[in-house]
Amino acid sequence: MTRPIRVVVVDDSAMMRRFITDMLQRDPAIQVVGVASNGREAIEVVQRLRPDVVTMDVRMPVMDGVATTEHLMAYCPTPILVLTASLASYEMDITFKMLGAGALEVVEKPHGSDARALEHAARDLVRRVKILSRVKVVTHLRGRRRTPGNDSTAPPAFPAHQAPAHDIPPASSSNVVSSTHSAPDAPLSPVIVIGASTGGPRVIRQIIAGLPRAFPAAVLVVQHIAEGFSEGMAEWLASIGALPVHVAREGSPIHAGEVLIAPDRRNLLVTHHGTVHLSDAPLLIQRPSIDVTMQAVAEVYGSRAVGVLLTGMGRDGAYGMRALYRRQAYTIAQDEASCAIFGMPRAAIQLGAVREVLPPEAIAPRLVEVVAGLVAG
Repeated sequence: MTRPIRVVVVDDSAMMRRFITDMLQRDPAIQVVGVASNGREAIEVVQRLRPDVVTMDVRMPVMDGVATTEHLMAYCPTPILVLTASLASYEMDITFKMLGAGALEVVEKPHGSDARALEHAARDLVRRVKILSRVKVVTHLRGRRRTPGNDSTAPPAFPAHQAPAHDIPPASSSNVVSSTHSAPDAPLSPVIVIGASTGGPRVIRQIIAGLPRAFPAAVLVVQHIAEGFSEGMAEWLASIGALPVHVAREGSPIHAGEVLIAPDRRNLLVTHHGTVHLSDAPLLIQRPSIDVTMQAVAEVYGSRAVGVLLTGMGRDGAYGMRALYRRQAYTIAQDEASCAIFGMPRAAIQLGAVREVLPPEAIAPRLVEVVAGLVAG
C-alpha cells in the first residue's frame, strides 16, 4: 500500500488548524501528522516529523511566515503551500516574500458558509498538496547567511547546457536572429513572453530584477497562480526591479521597458497594433494559458519575440514555444536542476522547441544579449 502524504498544518488559529486538517484528511491519500500555532513551533515540528508538505499561515506570532519559510528552506527544505486569509496588500506583501524565500504555491484560505464553494476549496487544497508532495525542493542558503544589502533569492548556480540534439548553437548578440521573418505589421519593439507554474514566482522575480531600466523590449508574464493573486504579484515584482509592472488590461499598450502580467482567468493575447486583448475563451486545461499567449505573440511578432519557459507541471507552454521557434524566435527553457517541477520545460525540449537551456541566474543576462541583437537588427 502506498504511504500517505504526510502534512504539517501551521496556523495561529486552532479553529483554522482543525478546519484545514479535516479538509485534507477527507482524502485517504493524505495524513496530517502534526500542527503548529506559530513559526517557532513549526520549525520544531517539521524538523522532528520531516513531512512531505507544510501548509503555512502568513501572519503568526513569535515568527511570521517569511522568517519561518526562510529557516525551513535553509535547514529543513520542505515543499511549502502558503495559505493567506486576505488579499489585502499588507498580507500580499508577506505572501510573496514567502514565495521569494522558497515557498512554492499560494492559495486563499477556505472561508464563508457556502457549501459548494467550500467543497471546491477543499478539492483545490487537496490537489495542490498532492502536486507539491512530488516536488524535490533544494536548500536555500538565504536563511543561513545574509549579505548586507543583498536580498537575492537566487538558487545555487548550475552549469548551463544546450538543449539535446537539435543542432542549434548558443546565441550570441551577433547571431541571435538569422531571419527577419515576422508578421508584416509587427510592432518594432521586441516582446519577451515568460511562462511559469509551480515554483515560478521566485524565478520570475529573479529574471525581472536582472533586467535594466529602459530595457528595449516588453515583457509579458503568464504565471499559473490561484485566483486573486495576479495584482499582488505585479506589486511584488514592481517593488524589486527597475521596470514598471502592471496587470494587463483590455487594450493596454505593449511598451518596451514595461512588464505586463496576465490577469486572473483571462488569456493574454496581442494585436497587430501592439496592444493587449484579453480572452474569455472556454477554459480547456489552464487559463491564463501560456500556449495561447506564446502562439499569439509568435503570430504577431515572429522573430522579434523571445520565449522563456520556466518550472511547472504539465505541458502548457510547450506548443507555444514550438510556435515561436518555428517563427525564428529565440526560445529558452529553465534547466532541470533548478526547477521545482521540470514538466513544462521538458515538454518543450522534447518537442525540439528550445534553443537554449539555462539556470535562472543566467536568463536575464541572456535576454539582455538577445534583445540587443534584435534591436541592432
